[in-house]
Amino acid sequence: MILQRLVGNVYSVLVEILLWIIPIGGFIASGIVLSGWYSSFHIGYALLGLIGGILLDVILFGPLIILFNIRSSLRNIENK
Repeated sequence: MILQRLVGNVYSVLVEILLWIIPIGGFIASGIVLSGWYSSFHIGYALLGLIGGILLDVILFGPLIILFNIRSSLRNIENK
């Protein structure tokens, strides 16, 4: 039981970290790659990468976050 909670907590922290890394990485990578390696950083491309990263977060991690919220709500009901 303790190991289950530990794994669940570590997994939720890992998801939280990835939720921040993906949009930031998309912002930086598309600002550099889409504008070309030898030209300057373009904010328009970077914003497209940021939006793409947020959409990727919603699609990939949205269901997991809903499950985490359900788990938290069930734990609160169980403790009452």
